[in-house]
Amino acid sequence: MPGSDDSLPLAGTLVLDLSRMLPGAVLARHLIDLGARLIKVEEPGTGDPMRMVPPQIEGIGVGFATFFRGAESVVLDLREAEDAKRVLCLATHADVLVESFRPGTLEKWGLGWDDLHAKNPRLVWCSLSSFGSNPEVRDLVAHDLNLSAMAGILDLVGGRVPRLQLADITSGLLAGSAILAGLLARERDGAGRRLEQPLAAGPLPFLSWSWAEQAVGGGGALDTLLGGVCPCYRIYRCGDGKSLSLAALEPKFWSAFVELIGAKELETSAFALAEDGARTVAAVERALAARPRDRWLQFAEERGLPMGPVRGYDEAATDPIFASAGLIEQTPMPDGTAVAGVGPWNPSLGQTPERPAPKVGEHTEAVLSEFGALPRK
Repeated sequence: MPGSDDSLPLAGTLVLDLSRMLPGAVLARHLIDLGARLIKVEEPGTGDPMRMVPPQIEGIGVGFATFFRGAESVVLDLREAEDAKRVLCLATHADVLVESFRPGTLEKWGLGWDDLHAKNPRLVWCSLSSFGSNPEVRDLVAHDLNLSAMAGILDLVGGRVPRLQLADITSGLLAGSAILAGLLARERDGAGRRLEQPLAAGPLPFLSWSWAEQAVGGGGALDTLLGGVCPCYRIYRCGDGKSLSLAALEPKFWSAFVELIGAKELETSAFALAEDGARTVAAVERALAARPRDRWLQFAEERGLPMGPVRGYDEAATDPIFASAGLIEQTPMPDGTAVAGVGPWNPSLGQTPERPAPKVGEHTEAVLSEFGALPRK
């Protein structure tokens, strides 16, 4: 199959993806958009379980279709010796291998790090397991909800199940950074790398600041500067009942904001707390009640202030600002239709392929033939 645009940074890079579910899917989207050729190895039958997550169009879940545009699908059963040999053959040609099995599983099939590194010393291997390969934790299994609960995220959202997969998505992006660093290091010394990206790391960047605050006696995530306790960084309701977000942390922005709303007397109250903070917030609310939200946002745009609308979830995908920034585009589906999807996350470097996500095993014979893998009977 033809490669990607030769101008993209990962053009000519071959990724062999043995992973399953969302963390690997996020990583796949990231690498494909940067120009990598990604061959996804799927189990016989239904393939990656993400394919079955509804809603579906012609047997492909729209989520899977969003993340795997431009990928190639090869069906192999890694438990079967002959198919394991085929994977080993593909891995000898790959630059990157991604897997999400429990630590030690691939070793049972002759596809562990030592096996593949011996055949391809330049291979950058990335493992996406729950907690990594440390013997004390390697056998523990956890999904996004478990990891968010363990990290205290559920406490921050009132004990509810978050509607965003923080651990999975962030781990996929962190794995992308690790792989890029591994490829860069290989350019210096010619050696591959064994990388581990524990999914448990996913929620932790969101908590680093608040944990540091809490360690020195601060309020932590429930009472932090960026948690909405300060007048300069919070949500306000306007005269038409619609809300806007204000993030005027820098003194110049807060000064310009209070001048805009006709309340210069509040210029020293950006970070006011307790009773002083409550009085400042009330004064801002009274001022903003004088005009509808979009009028305030028009004033903010003219002055270059960090203010934005509070959108409904269903509104965000049609926001013209995201589209103008090159971050939203249409995802092609197998029936010829298209659904709203996210464009390349790095628009200055990446380009999302026009090819739709593959059917299960769509490229099996072509890929095995191309790389000289054992023919299938």
